[in-house]
Amino acid sequence: MKDYRIEFAKTGSLRYISHLDLNRCMIRAIRRSGLPAWYTEGFHPHLYLMFPLALSLGAESLCECMDVRLTEEVPEDEILTRLNAALPEGLRALRVGTPGREAVEIGSAVYEITLTGQDVRVRWEAFLAQESIPIEKKTKKGMKTVDIRPQITQEAVEETPDGLTLTLRLPAGNEGNLNASVVTDAFTAFTEGAVQCRRICRTKIFCLDGKVFF
Repeated sequence: MKDYRIEFAKTGSLRYISHLDLNRCMIRAIRRSGLPAWYTEGFHPHLYLMFPLALSLGAESLCECMDVRLTEEVPEDEILTRLNAALPEGLRALRVGTPGREAVEIGSAVYEITLTGQDVRVRWEAFLAQESIPIEKKTKKGMKTVDIRPQITQEAVEETPDGLTLTLRLPAGNEGNLNASVVTDAFTAFTEGAVQCRRICRTKIFCLDGKVFF
Protein backbone atom coordinates (compact mmCIF):
# COMPACT_ATOMS: atom_id res chain seq x y z
CA MET A 1 0.00 0.00 0.00
CA LYS A 2 1.35 3.42 -0.96
CA ASP A 3 0.09 7.02 -1.07
CA TYR A 4 0.66 9.20 -4.13
CA ARG A 5 0.10 12.89 -4.74
CA ILE A 6 -1.08 13.85 -8.22
CA GLU A 7 -0.85 17.43 -9.48
CA PHE A 8 -3.40 18.21 -12.18
CA ALA A 9 -4.80 21.05 -14.26
CA LYS A 10 -8.49 21.95 -14.33
CA THR A 11 -9.26 24.22 -17.29
CA GLY A 12 -11.84 25.12 -19.90
CA SER A 13 -15.49 24.26 -19.31
CA LEU A 14 -14.58 22.03 -16.36
CA ARG A 15 -13.92 25.14 -14.29
CA TYR A 16 -17.68 25.19 -13.79
CA ILE A 17 -17.96 21.77 -12.11
CA SER A 18 -18.26 21.76 -8.33
CA HIS A 19 -15.75 20.22 -5.94
CA LEU A 20 -18.17 17.33 -5.34
CA ASP A 21 -18.49 16.69 -9.08
CA LEU A 22 -14.71 16.86 -9.44
CA ASN A 23 -14.38 14.18 -6.76
CA ARG A 24 -16.85 11.95 -8.62
CA CYS A 25 -15.08 12.56 -11.92
CA MET A 26 -11.71 11.57 -10.47
CA ILE A 27 -13.15 8.43 -8.90
CA ARG A 28 -14.57 7.34 -12.28
CA ALA A 29 -11.26 8.09 -14.01
CA ILE A 30 -9.23 6.08 -11.50
CA ARG A 31 -11.61 3.15 -11.89
CA ARG A 32 -11.38 3.32 -15.70
CA SER A 33 -7.58 3.54 -15.51
CA GLY A 34 -7.39 0.17 -13.81
CA LEU A 35 -5.05 1.47 -11.11
CA PRO A 36 -5.11 -0.68 -7.94
CA ALA A 37 -6.98 1.83 -5.79
CA TRP A 38 -7.42 1.26 -2.05
CA TYR A 39 -10.94 1.33 -0.63
CA THR A 40 -11.96 2.12 2.92
CA GLU A 41 -13.33 -0.69 5.04
CA GLY A 42 -16.78 -0.99 6.61
CA PHE A 43 -20.36 -1.28 5.36
CA HIS A 44 -19.92 1.39 2.68
CA PRO A 45 -16.37 1.14 1.32
CA HIS A 46 -15.28 4.00 -0.92
CA LEU A 47 -12.18 4.86 -2.90
CA TYR A 48 -9.76 6.98 -0.86
CA LEU A 49 -9.18 10.43 -2.34
CA MET A 50 -8.13 13.64 -0.62
CA PHE A 51 -7.93 17.16 -2.08
CA PRO A 52 -5.70 19.40 0.11
CA LEU A 53 -7.22 22.69 -1.10
CA ALA A 54 -10.59 23.05 -2.80
CA LEU A 55 -10.88 25.36 -5.82
CA SER A 56 -13.71 27.87 -6.05
CA LEU A 57 -16.31 27.37 -8.76
CA GLY A 58 -15.51 29.16 -12.02
CA ALA A 59 -11.74 29.29 -11.49
CA GLU A 60 -9.20 27.38 -13.53
CA SER A 61 -6.03 25.91 -12.07
CA LEU A 62 -2.64 24.61 -13.17
CA CYS A 63 -1.61 23.31 -9.74
CA GLU A 64 -4.42 21.30 -8.15
CA CYS A 65 -3.43 18.34 -6.00
CA MET A 66 -5.13 15.13 -5.04
CA ASP A 67 -3.90 12.29 -2.83
CA VAL A 68 -4.77 8.71 -3.72
CA ARG A 69 -3.84 5.45 -2.00
CA LEU A 70 -2.96 2.37 -4.06
CA THR A 71 -2.81 -1.19 -2.78
CA GLU A 72 0.56 -1.72 -4.45
CA GLU A 73 3.43 0.39 -5.72
CA VAL A 74 3.08 1.56 -9.33
CA PRO A 75 5.70 3.54 -11.31
CA GLU A 76 4.86 7.25 -11.26
CA ASP A 77 5.06 7.65 -15.04
CA GLU A 78 2.65 4.72 -15.45
CA ILE A 79 0.15 6.34 -13.08
CA LEU A 80 0.40 9.55 -15.11
CA THR A 81 -0.15 7.78 -18.44
CA ARG A 82 -3.02 5.58 -17.30
CA LEU A 83 -4.84 8.36 -15.51
CA ASN A 84 -4.57 10.83 -18.40
CA ALA A 85 -5.98 8.22 -20.77
CA ALA A 86 -9.10 8.07 -18.57
CA LEU A 87 -9.58 11.78 -17.78
CA PRO A 88 -12.02 13.99 -19.73
CA GLU A 89 -10.96 17.08 -21.66
CA GLY A 90 -10.26 19.89 -19.23
CA LEU A 91 -8.57 17.68 -16.64
CA ARG A 92 -4.95 16.61 -17.08
CA ALA A 93 -2.53 15.02 -14.63
CA LEU A 94 0.79 16.88 -14.70
CA ARG A 95 3.03 15.01 -12.28
CA VAL A 96 2.97 12.27 -9.68
CA GLY A 97 5.02 11.94 -6.52
CA THR A 98 5.05 10.99 -2.88
CA PRO A 99 3.22 13.51 -0.64
CA GLY A 100 5.83 15.74 0.92
CA ARG A 101 3.80 18.36 2.78
CA GLU A 102 0.58 18.22 4.80
CA ALA A 103 -2.55 20.15 3.88
CA VAL A 104 -2.41 22.04 7.19
CA GLU A 105 0.89 23.60 6.02
CA ILE A 106 -0.78 25.49 3.14
CA GLY A 107 -0.60 29.25 3.63
CA SER A 108 -1.25 31.02 0.33
CA ALA A 109 -2.04 30.65 -3.35
CA VAL A 110 -1.12 32.65 -6.45
CA TYR A 111 -3.72 33.56 -9.07
CA GLU A 112 -3.55 35.04 -12.55
CA ILE A 113 -6.60 37.24 -13.11
CA THR A 114 -7.57 38.82 -16.42
CA LEU A 115 -9.75 41.93 -16.29
CA THR A 116 -11.34 43.79 -19.20
CA GLY A 117 -13.02 47.17 -19.50
CA GLN A 118 -12.37 50.85 -20.09
CA ASP A 119 -9.43 52.35 -18.17
CA VAL A 120 -9.06 49.05 -16.36
CA ARG A 121 -5.50 49.68 -15.16
CA VAL A 122 -6.29 53.13 -13.79
CA ARG A 123 -9.38 51.76 -12.04
CA TRP A 124 -7.44 48.83 -10.59
CA GLU A 125 -4.71 51.08 -9.23
CA ALA A 126 -7.35 53.29 -7.61
CA PHE A 127 -9.02 50.22 -6.12
CA LEU A 128 -5.77 48.94 -4.65
CA ALA A 129 -4.80 52.40 -3.37
CA GLN A 130 -7.69 52.37 -0.90
CA GLU A 131 -6.73 52.17 2.77
CA SER A 132 -9.36 49.50 3.28
CA ILE A 133 -11.58 47.29 1.12
CA PRO A 134 -14.50 46.20 3.33
CA ILE A 135 -16.71 43.30 2.28
CA GLU A 136 -19.58 41.50 3.93
CA LYS A 137 -18.66 37.95 4.88
CA LYS A 138 -21.06 35.28 6.08
CA THR A 139 -19.99 33.54 9.31
CA LYS A 140 -21.62 31.11 11.73
CA LYS A 141 -22.72 34.10 13.81
CA GLY A 142 -24.16 35.98 10.82
CA MET A 143 -22.80 38.63 8.46
CA LYS A 144 -19.52 40.32 9.36
CA THR A 145 -17.61 43.21 7.76
CA VAL A 146 -14.05 42.22 6.85
CA ASP A 147 -11.25 44.35 5.40
CA ILE A 148 -9.57 42.32 2.65
CA ARG A 149 -7.02 44.95 1.60
CA PRO A 150 -4.24 43.64 3.92
CA GLN A 151 -4.75 40.15 2.46
CA ILE A 152 -4.07 41.15 -1.17
CA THR A 153 -0.46 41.01 -2.37
CA GLN A 154 0.13 42.07 -5.95
CA GLU A 155 3.14 40.32 -7.47
CA ALA A 156 2.80 41.50 -11.07
CA VAL A 157 0.55 43.44 -13.43
CA GLU A 158 0.69 43.33 -17.23
CA GLU A 159 -1.35 44.87 -20.02
CA THR A 160 -2.14 42.31 -22.73
CA PRO A 161 -4.37 42.19 -25.83
CA ASP A 162 -6.95 40.40 -23.64
CA GLY A 163 -6.96 43.17 -21.01
CA LEU A 164 -5.12 43.58 -17.73
CA THR A 165 -3.53 40.46 -16.24
CA LEU A 166 -2.83 40.53 -12.52
CA THR A 167 -0.75 38.12 -10.49
CA LEU A 168 -2.04 38.14 -6.91
CA ARG A 169 -1.04 36.14 -3.86
CA LEU A 170 -3.93 35.52 -1.47
CA PRO A 171 -4.18 33.67 1.85
CA ALA A 172 -5.29 30.04 1.63
CA GLY A 173 -5.59 27.08 3.94
CA ASN A 174 -6.55 26.60 7.57
CA GLU A 175 -5.02 29.89 8.71
CA GLY A 176 -7.39 31.86 6.49
CA ASN A 177 -8.74 31.82 2.97
CA LEU A 178 -9.60 34.55 0.46
CA ASN A 179 -11.15 33.46 -2.82
CA ALA A 180 -9.95 35.36 -5.87
CA SER A 181 -13.59 35.82 -6.91
CA VAL A 182 -14.21 37.83 -3.73
CA VAL A 183 -11.50 40.27 -4.84
CA THR A 184 -12.82 40.51 -8.41
CA ASP A 185 -16.40 40.95 -7.19
CA ALA A 186 -15.30 43.79 -4.90
CA PHE A 187 -13.41 45.41 -7.78
CA THR A 188 -16.37 45.08 -10.15
CA ALA A 189 -18.60 46.73 -7.55
CA PHE A 190 -15.99 49.48 -7.06
CA THR A 191 -16.12 50.26 -10.80
CA GLU A 192 -19.93 50.04 -10.82
CA GLY A 193 -19.75 47.31 -13.45
CA ALA A 194 -17.43 49.16 -15.85
CA VAL A 195 -14.86 46.36 -15.57
CA GLN A 196 -15.40 42.62 -15.88
CA CYS A 197 -13.38 39.60 -14.80
CA ARG A 198 -12.59 37.42 -17.80
CA ARG A 199 -10.52 34.65 -16.20
CA ILE A 200 -9.21 33.44 -12.85
CA CYS A 201 -6.49 30.78 -12.78
CA ARG A 202 -4.65 29.41 -9.75
CA THR A 203 -1.01 28.86 -10.69
CA LYS A 204 0.81 27.97 -7.45
CA ILE A 205 0.10 26.86 -3.90
CA PHE A 206 2.57 27.76 -1.15
CA CYS A 207 3.15 26.51 2.38
CA LEU A 208 3.36 28.82 5.38
CA ASP A 209 7.16 28.65 5.18
CA GLY A 210 7.10 29.99 1.61
CA LYS A 211 7.94 26.70 -0.13
CA VAL A 212 5.79 25.32 -2.96
CA PHE A 213 3.23 22.79 -1.76
CA PHE A 214 3.48 19.26 -3.14
